[in-house]
Amino acid sequence: MGLLSWFKYTSPFGMAFMFQRLTGIVLLFYLCLHLSYLTSLQSRELYESLTTLTVSKQFFILDSLLILCGVFHGLNGLRIIVHELGFAHEHRRLILAITAVLAILGWILGSYLLYMALGD
Repeated sequence: MGLLSWFKYTSPFGMAFMFQRLTGIVLLFYLCLHLSYLTSLQSRELYESLTTLTVSKQFFILDSLLILCGVFHGLNGLRIIVHELGFAHEHRRLILAITAVLAILGWILGSYLLYMALGD
């Protein structure tokens, strides 16, 4: 069982697990970058240059995708916990669809709020 078998799916639920793993990897990578960013607090000049770079409209797409990863990963994780506890097995497809819709709505709202915070 290799690493690529993590990303094979045969049903909508398998695809949700694949995206759960993928977003988990993206969030772990972001966490490592964020922690290395925090170490730059020791140098005022480096911190200011990194802040100027990352708080810009050019990084909006990456930040928006990070919001999507976080919202989907969190909501899908809650869905998985509910199913693992044995609740709502007869409504699995409906709950998966609701999770996807809520993730998209959360992504749109989060991206809008981020865009408004960036200003013109």
